[in-house]
Amino acid sequence: MMGELVKQYGYGDGGECLTIADTKEVWEFEIMGEGPDKIGGIWVAQRVPDDEVAVNGNIARIGKLDRKNKNYFICSDNIETVAKKYGLWDGKGDFIWWKAFSTGYGNGKNHREREWYIFNELAPSLNLSIDAEELPFSVKPEKKVDVRDVMKLFRANYEGSVLDVTQNLLYEKKSQDKNGNVVIDTVVNPYANPWMNSTRIAMYNYLKPESVKFYRGVAMSWCAYSTVIQCRGWLPDEIGAICWFSVENPGESPRIPIYSGSTKLPAGFDMCGNVRYNDDAVLWHYRKANKLAQVCWGRTKTLMQKNIMRYEDKAFAELPALEAKVAELLKEGKKDEAVNMLNDYTSDFAGATRQTWQEMERKFWEMFWTGF
Repeated sequence: MMGELVKQYGYGDGGECLTIADTKEVWEFEIMGEGPDKIGGIWVAQRVPDDEVAVNGNIARIGKLDRKNKNYFICSDNIETVAKKYGLWDGKGDFIWWKAFSTGYGNGKNHREREWYIFNELAPSLNLSIDAEELPFSVKPEKKVDVRDVMKLFRANYEGSVLDVTQNLLYEKKSQDKNGNVVIDTVVNPYANPWMNSTRIAMYNYLKPESVKFYRGVAMSWCAYSTVIQCRGWLPDEIGAICWFSVENPGESPRIPIYSGSTKLPAGFDMCGNVRYNDDAVLWHYRKANKLAQVCWGRTKTLMQKNIMRYEDKAFAELPALEAKVAELLKEGKKDEAVNMLNDYTSDFAGATRQTWQEMERKFWEMFWTGF
């Protein structure tokens, strides 16, 4: 159906990956326009094997097209024609989607740091190289991956890894031991943070060339929102899927559970605050604390990370009882009552996190009032 809509109405963007999932399958659908003289598009969808994980970070990831394998590939019929028309493929050998249509974001590769980092975290024994021309479309994790593992990966900013942008921003911190002796530790400067903008990076590199090399983290400060979608086929549809919704930086904001059976969102969710200040928009309920935290991340991150985990733990402790009660109401035919319970839970949960982030905002101002 998506392909038919593209054929009729066209696709007007440089390229995108859309993830399509239900309780049984997950597909990556990569699409881009057909050219300036056409209303249409080219696209390919590849199924993620049931026991594997795939990653797409704004770059063409699908490789060799296997049109005969209908269980794992669905493609538009014009891909090779368009590639030949624009001199992107000579018609010889296997057709590699990402090689023909990559936007150059990967500098001649089908991946960048995000794809490599997640694969390396989940399947380290593969010893995948960040310098490789191509990474596999998907990998089999060495341990089972649950929804909380995915949330953790969404928070990744590479601190402590080889991609840590703060790893060279060190200074000597003096203290005294119990005997009064001076102890000197070399630690990361507390003003350094994983989300430094280009101006701050330029300043550090001016003071000491090559101090900071920018890597695009999984969690980024300019993010508007992110979702982790959990689909569970053994539960009633109203509670079978949860959208774990987060606004602003995924590395600094909580995840709010919204059920598939919900019919009402908390106040502020219907307003966009990404490009202008709006106290009523849900994004600004978190952004103010998040941005302040970055001023001196070395002093603020412990409290912020504690509160992120506080609400994650809260949700996973409370949801089983909520779902059992909702399932019972649905079984009794009390759907309206069940839906209201889901709506109220999400609203209460969002309100609690909003209050905590406002309290952190005030706490950070108290920390910084004499200077940063």
